[in-house]
Amino acid sequence: MTALSSARNLTNMDSYLESQLTTTEKIIFSENVSGSNADQSYIDSLESASAYLWIIISPIFLFVGVFGNILNLFVLRRMHFEKNPTLILLFLLSVTDIAVLLVGLPRYWARDAFQFDLRTVSQFSCKFSLFLIYISMQLSSWILVLVSVIRVIKTVLPLRYPKTKIRVTRKNTLTVFCIVVIALCIINFHFFITNGVITEDGEASCTSLTPDFRNFDEYVFVYIDFLMMSVFPAIIIIVCNIFIYLVLKNMKQRRASTTSTDKVTSDSVSRVTRMLFVTSSYFVISTAPISLHFIVDSYVRPGSDDLTQAKLDMSFTVLYLFQFSHFVINFYCYTVTNKRFRRSVKKLKDEVKNRCVLSFLFVVFFLL
Repeated sequence: MTALSSARNLTNMDSYLESQLTTTEKIIFSENVSGSNADQSYIDSLESASAYLWIIISPIFLFVGVFGNILNLFVLRRMHFEKNPTLILLFLLSVTDIAVLLVGLPRYWARDAFQFDLRTVSQFSCKFSLFLIYISMQLSSWILVLVSVIRVIKTVLPLRYPKTKIRVTRKNTLTVFCIVVIALCIINFHFFITNGVITEDGEASCTSLTPDFRNFDEYVFVYIDFLMMSVFPAIIIIVCNIFIYLVLKNMKQRRASTTSTDKVTSDSVSRVTRMLFVTSSYFVISTAPISLHFIVDSYVRPGSDDLTQAKLDMSFTVLYLFQFSHFVINFYCYTVTNKRFRRSVKKLKDEVKNRCVLSFLFVVFFLL
């Protein structure tokens, strides 16, 4: 009887432990499901926010940026840019910025608005689009470098080294510009070899063609791009701006004892330099974060979970749009910081207004 009672007690104890274990497992499972649902909801929110940023902001940047850079071209033409090496580079900068906006923004807008990637239209569109977006962004950086170097040559050298004679002409400016273009073409030509359209599970993507090419793109070229687009240009621009600032400070201190002609020259140099200082400073601030993101993404994304990838995608969207803003605002920076540029814009606006009025009167007269 005692043995039978002990057996029943053991059976009851096993049942109790089993029920307790089952309850604990259910609680853990429930918590895991709840956490998983919360993570999935957060992932969906990040993906939706990223998509809406591209869908809403891309057209705004595209319109404002292309419109502003086209106005740049018209205003610089009125300022006879072909006679001034700095204005020639600013003209080329506007053309380059238009290329960046037209190649970059429509692709991401179409991808998120219509789930269609323009790069997957053909092998050539994939290769050429990558080549063009990288070279145009890097070229925009190096045009600002050339502009900064020219300002140093024109402001620093005559005061610090008056016997040094370095002439900045249209010919040598365009020669250096062509050398930069050729160098960047060589650096980015690999896209025609390493990248292409690959179809997996019925979905086409523009990506690296082989694992070796992917390793080069993800672990080698990201550093090359970082150096060529951000680090080297930023260092040169910052050094040039420091030299220019010191010279302008010296000129300001000597202004009281100079002639009126020297004061006019000093004011002119200061206005142009201030305009270029604002533009180049914003370039440094806007390009470095996305370049660093590409490097971090190369190491963090492989093997990461969905939440981490969603966070990386969101970071990419915010930082890349921030970089695109640099190619949008140049016209507005010039207008705010340079009186001569503002005067040319006003003259252009008055001219367009008069032409519109004359065209309207002509149409009314013709209809009557």
